[in-house]
Amino acid sequence: MITQFKIHPEVRTTPGDEDGSVLINLESGKVFSLNGVGAKVWTMLEQQLTREDLLDSLALEYEVPREQLQDDLEAFLHELECHDLLASDTNARSH
Repeated sequence: MITQFKIHPEVRTTPGDEDGSVLINLESGKVFSLNGVGAKVWTMLEQQLTREDLLDSLALEYEVPREQLQDDLEAFLHELECHDLLASDTNARSH
């Protein structure tokens, strides 16, 4: 199973403080701030990377145990979904 993510079509991104970003859902009016790491993950989501691709990329950049990284990523993605900024779509991919 491959999990792809779909950014809500009414979400816009603007630069925030430091290395972060601010996400705005124009439909709901919700605003969500991202720190530097969150902004990097969001950029990767915009590039339509899968969950595994996200983990691989983050593991290369940060010296964090993969299990912790996976838990943190799952929590972050869940929070984005709860704020109507992102939806996940799990599909089977044949090799």
